[in-house]
Amino acid sequence: MKTSVILNSPDRELFGVKIRQDTKTGFLSLSDLQEAYAHGRVKKGWLERRIDNVLQSEQNKERIYYILESQGVTTTGFTGFMELSNSQGFTKTLKQLNVYKTQGARQNKTTWCDPYIWVLVAMEMNPMLYSKVVVWLTDNLIINRIEAGNFYKELSKSVSKFHNVDYVRLAKALNHIVFGRHENGIRNTGTVSQLKEMEQLESKMAFAIDMGYITSFDNLIGELTKIWKQKYHTKQIAQ
Repeated sequence: MKTSVILNSPDRELFGVKIRQDTKTGFLSLSDLQEAYAHGRVKKGWLERRIDNVLQSEQNKERIYYILESQGVTTTGFTGFMELSNSQGFTKTLKQLNVYKTQGARQNKTTWCDPYIWVLVAMEMNPMLYSKVVVWLTDNLIINRIEAGNFYKELSKSVSKFHNVDYVRLAKALNHIVFGRHENGIRNTGTVSQLKEMEQLESKMAFAIDMGYITSFDNLIGELTKIWKQKYHTKQIAQ
């Protein structure tokens, strides 16, 4: 079972608010979008707007239906979808289709939804928001985060043939190369380029082990140390 991890990346920031995204579902936080809009409203003088009102306008209900239909999420037909939404409530219908969810309560309540619905809402909230967030669906941040995790599994599998493997030390070495430091959960704050670098590094090390170029755990740590020194020593010289 895939564990749900919440990304909190600087590549997902609007008006100082980091937009969280769930790697298991791909859902983006509507609560963070509302907070970002509130910050933008103060800075840019926008009119007050609430996500609930935007989400449930008749025009956007129709748009959301076609988004869901194109993904194969609903097969009821437009009339059936609208009748169900009107009878039991639109957000309840979205929850039943597993494209909308809420977590927590009161001050800690967070609302999440399908990324395509999220972008639609962002576009309707303000064009300035849409111009930025529409790019997020194609920048591969989520894909790179998942791939980095997959390649770490492959690297762990390759390194398991060695004796006295210290997996904590290995994870720390990788983080120091990519992020310049180590802390728990640091990959969940990674940028697109950092996660791509992690993916390539793990893949390269796994290949070297499988091909017999790296023959021990100490040898692996030694190679990672060389990469770290080359990367950061070169930066210091350039500075």
